[in-house]
Amino acid sequence: MGVTVFAQNTLVKGVVIDAKYRTPVSYAALFMQGTPIGTVADNVGEFSFSVPDSLTNRQLVVARERFQLMYLSLDNRDPGELIIALQPDDYTERIQALRDSMTAGLSGFGGFLAKATKFVKNDWIPLGDPETNRFDLGRIQTFFTYNPVEGIRLRAGIASNSRLSPHFFVRGYTAYGFKDRRIKYRGEAIYSFAEKAYHEEEFPKSNLRLVYENDLYSPGEIHPYSPNDLLLITYRRSLNEATYRNFTEINYEKEYKNGLAHMLRVRRSRFVPQGKLQFDRDNALRTTDVGVQLRYLLREAYDQQKREKTALEMTAPAFFLSHTIGLKDFMDGDVAYHRTEFSIQKRFLLGNAGRLDAVGTVMKVWNKVPFPLLVYPNQQQLYHLVNNSFFLNRALEFVADEQYTLQMTFVGDDLLLAKMPVTDGLQLKELISLRVSHGRLSSKNNPELSPEGLYRFPSVSHQYNTAPYVEGSIGITNILGLLRVEYVHRFTYRDHPGALLGAFRVDVTL
Repeated sequence: MGVTVFAQNTLVKGVVIDAKYRTPVSYAALFMQGTPIGTVADNVGEFSFSVPDSLTNRQLVVARERFQLMYLSLDNRDPGELIIALQPDDYTERIQALRDSMTAGLSGFGGFLAKATKFVKNDWIPLGDPETNRFDLGRIQTFFTYNPVEGIRLRAGIASNSRLSPHFFVRGYTAYGFKDRRIKYRGEAIYSFAEKAYHEEEFPKSNLRLVYENDLYSPGEIHPYSPNDLLLITYRRSLNEATYRNFTEINYEKEYKNGLAHMLRVRRSRFVPQGKLQFDRDNALRTTDVGVQLRYLLREAYDQQKREKTALEMTAPAFFLSHTIGLKDFMDGDVAYHRTEFSIQKRFLLGNAGRLDAVGTVMKVWNKVPFPLLVYPNQQQLYHLVNNSFFLNRALEFVADEQYTLQMTFVGDDLLLAKMPVTDGLQLKELISLRVSHGRLSSKNNPELSPEGLYRFPSVSHQYNTAPYVEGSIGITNILGLLRVEYVHRFTYRDHPGALLGAFRVDVTL
């Protein structure tokens, strides 16, 4: 008589984390030593696989680039609740330290430059002992900026971390412009439904946020919902096209492991013109709006080290869709409107030559609105890819209620600069950009054709004709790992009064 023997399996599951930062380690490989049995952790470090009982005496091997190889015995462990903490190999830090020492050896100025660059790139400074501090000072990159309205602008802010609370966070800043002599500020209170290792922006987010901001705002320079964090030369082209804005907002943001994310928000805002900018008949514009934003990013995953968050997947396409509804006569809202936006962002790898980043955006305002609520070329809300903003057009130069933009940036890899020892050693890279915008303004939003309820356009404003606006640039990027320098040329609409036809641009390329 035969006997049937059933093999027994043990389910091994858990999470892989960074032993130093306590954040998830994405895509770590786990396998039983000397066997093909294993798995790969997902984008938040979680894993699960079955191991025959005959192999549980073997060691579990855990491997991931940038971390030390780990061997783990499953004996006397609960295999269903594993928390595997990998030690960083610190390879990147050692290479950077070597580069810093080489730079410092060149001259005293070289050493100073290396330390200053590292200081700026870190962006946040621990207030107190880095191992126990509860607040950080930052953002370093926004401490000092300049713009035509404020002149020299100084800004300083703080943000709490998980040592104060792993669920509740506060952050804010205060800024002062020496030309307009006004104090600006922002404060945020955030509750994270998921426990955080260090700060509230860690992936995946599930955050309820209350925000109050009182600051300078240019509708033609940044998106209404973008952070007020432009670097170096804030509001480059807003000579007299900026407003002072204060708003209160409550929003909820949720990210999922599969790359989906959504945000729901309610905001009440007040805009006051400054300088030569005028709102006909009113000294302020008030809006109340509700909105939803959807995002999909395939294979979303990050290396997260305190406040540093580095995306691991940059070639998958990213999709953004949002819709905003303005409410009239609700909480003093002056305008009823609908606004829809859609954006696709994709990085293309061009073999050894380099990479091409492309961002395409469509924006439409469906109703009659005053010009501060129209759409403008630089109103890109979210950049998954580091891409150039339009540079040579004035902030409110092109007014439209329907607009299309395409921004493309090529960064070289193994091209001319890589063939020269000096530039290759400095890791300098070629940069070529092309930016195109086009749109239309319907008659209902033209104050010359339908003046009731509209403000007259500023003198710098124009409508698109049959040709798109086009500008392009060529230059060098990755200077000190921080900056790019390029020459920007304007190809169309060169006959506009006061048009800037070409200029050199220095900017941060983080």
